[in-house]
Amino acid sequence: MPWAGLGPPPNTKDLSTIMQTILRLLAALPLVCAVSAASAFVLVPSHMTSESGLKVLASTDEPSEYGILKVANGVDETFYACTPCHSERIVAQQGLTREGWDELLVWMVEEQGMVEIEEPDRTTILDYLEAHYNEDRPNFPD
Repeated sequence: MPWAGLGPPPNTKDLSTIMQTILRLLAALPLVCAVSAASAFVLVPSHMTSESGLKVLASTDEPSEYGILKVANGVDETFYACTPCHSERIVAQQGLTREGWDELLVWMVEEQGMVEIEEPDRTTILDYLEAHYNEDRPNFPD
């Protein structure tokens, strides 16, 4: 079968070099190992840790239904108000004062077409964001 790619066909030496490069890149990536349907852990090659061998980075706990958001009073309202439009990671990456969060909610309603959040949910969400995603960024994602 003739070569269907663009340009001349690669020779065996080029393919070998490409495969070696791909394998080196894959070896540098963390590996996710599924242990069962309810648990998983992450292993990292030894050259990425200070120890020899593989190191477990994440526990076997199931992920939260709220993604990376801190599970606390107000997480439910916050998650379901924010995630129809964007990932919870967008929330977790911010570091705003209560006033900053309030202004951002107003901007989203006025400029992005978000449905206005009614009370008491708005206060609950602002309380949650102020406590867990403020300027000190106590729950900034890894």
